[in-house]
Amino acid sequence: MKSRSGPKRALPPKAGARKATPINAEYEEKVKALLRYAMAQKGVEIDELAKRLGRMGVEISAGGLANKISRGGFGGAFLLQCMEALDINLAPLPR
Repeated sequence: MKSRSGPKRALPPKAGARKATPINAEYEEKVKALLRYAMAQKGVEIDELAKRLGRMGVEISAGGLANKISRGGFGGAFLLQCMEALDINLAPLPR
């Protein structure tokens, strides 16, 4: 097998913890605050939100939901599921 001669390729950067980046930590705090505010406005506690999510097919325990909200590192799909479970209508994107 022939070996390549020429410049060596640089190694890719090492992955770092997402939370170590200040901008990510800032937005994780914002998304936690948004979800907690929405829950408060609707008068829905963690247990009730977990039940509503379960009825939608999102299986999560109340404890798991509390942990997920506390960490704040959840994806957009989960946030949208929570908003739907809270009966919050987000404006649809134009097609």
